[in-house]
Amino acid sequence: MARKVFLLAYHPWWFRLYVVAVNTFAYMADLEVDTDKLEAQGRKATRYREIEPTDEASQ
Repeated sequence: MARKVFLLAYHPWWFRLYVVAVNTFAYMADLEVDTDKLEAQGRKATRYREIEPTDEASQ
């Protein structure tokens, strides 16, 4: 039987801090944030963690 791998996508802590810092600086300097650029960087920073399925998921 083939083994099923369950992955959970997440952003690292440093990327979340970076997004908050960019938005805070833009707010304080009265600038606009390029959300397309942040989304592209977010796709590159996405990490995946293997998770153990619960008993209910395996049935």
